[in-house]
Amino acid sequence: MIGTKRTIRTARLTDRQALADLSRNVHASFDAHRRSLGVPAPTTESPRISLSTLIPSWLPLRAPSVHLVAEIDGELVGSCRAIEEPHREDWVITELDAADGALAAEIRFDLLGALVEEGAKHEVGRFHAACADVRENLELFGQSGFMAYAQEEIWWRPPQQLHGPRSWLRSFVSREPKGSGAADDGPELQAAGAPDAWHLFDLWSHATPPAIARIEGYGAADWEGVGQEAIVPRSALNPVLHFSGVDAWFMPTEQRAGGFVQHGACRGGPHYLRFLVREGVDGARLLNAALARIGGDAIGAGILSPVRTYESAGMRAAEASGFEPIGRVTLLVREVRAQVRQAAMVPATR
Repeated sequence: MIGTKRTIRTARLTDRQALADLSRNVHASFDAHRRSLGVPAPTTESPRISLSTLIPSWLPLRAPSVHLVAEIDGELVGSCRAIEEPHREDWVITELDAADGALAAEIRFDLLGALVEEGAKHEVGRFHAACADVRENLELFGQSGFMAYAQEEIWWRPPQQLHGPRSWLRSFVSREPKGSGAADDGPELQAAGAPDAWHLFDLWSHATPPAIARIEGYGAADWEGVGQEAIVPRSALNPVLHFSGVDAWFMPTEQRAGGFVQHGACRGGPHYLRFLVREGVDGARLLNAALARIGGDAIGAGILSPVRTYESAGMRAAEASGFEPIGRVTLLVREVRAQVRQAAMVPATR
């Protein structure tokens, strides 16, 4: 294999079947988390949920996007793609696969380098990625100038039947019988919109360490569209899922936002739930109220929820609400050029 010539080029429509086969073979292998981004990371104890089941096809999720492939002797042996993050000059890497073989690591390194070079032509400010927390991935990104800055636990709430004597709907209704007043004791959820952006920014600032907040660089204005598009807050999953609709709610607590929940509906796949919980707030009650809001389609399809490992209140809430951890991923960033931002006003926290 020494001296084998590899070609890196832009993906073509005629590559569709070969790329679908490559993705399926990579993600079905036992070492998928070492030859792909591995989000969520598989474990021996938990159900395996691979990107091949989350991404319906290799076609771009958002436009514009960049898709590069590696080719050896006419055979596709690698695939790398990135999408442009809306409202920013950043790219998010959503796929980095290589076929099984001795050259897998080199192929992925070449693809990543070619993507960074392509980004320079488009004056990309930063690259973002999320990968399984394994040596092969972390070394690859480290050699390419990426810095790890946070970790996320991916939580999974398996599909539940909606009808029958042991259904989720029946158990939920039985806990809150009509006229009992139990429903009135639940937390008040309000639809989140542009007027609530400052309160949501305040909640995120409270839940996020200052060093990470500086890297992600959100301001209050970035939270205005959380009820229409699942871009903020950043997670490992929202760039790779197809959302047919997005909803968001927050829970007022003492004139501040005590909790926030964002729901992304997905046709033909698991739904998405991202939430933030202020310390001292009952996160389980917040999530149970949100689960009642999102309805039976989400409960029946299953729900994926990314939670940052430093969000201790969120981790407790997920466990108490029927979610189970299925993998941990590392979030990475590569600065291409200095970011010019106005100094953000950070809400005071105690």
